[in-house]
Amino acid sequence: MSPHGGGDRFAVDEPTPWVLGLFVTAFHALFATLLLVGVYDLIGGFVTWLGLLAVLVVAGGLGWTLWDLRDRPVWRWIVWGALIGLLAGLGSSVALMALGR
Repeated sequence: MSPHGGGDRFAVDEPTPWVLGLFVTAFHALFATLLLVGVYDLIGGFVTWLGLLAVLVVAGGLGWTLWDLRDRPVWRWIVWGALIGLLAGLGSSVALMALGR
């Protein structure tokens, strides 16, 4: 049982590293965004709708996998950055497809 009450098995008594955590989140958001735009550019160069389908598969698979780690003390920064990046990459891919690129 945690000293904070309840059954929070991930509770820690250390201060939250906001500066480093937000840096890690921003880095992983940028990485995930560029990853999905790269996947779309690579596959969408041949068939645009297939590029968007590939982005949906990658974003769905990574998002579903990372969702379970979102409450862990260290992983939460990486996970939330990646999830933000996946949404941004998906939106960017849809915008690129709408522009005909």
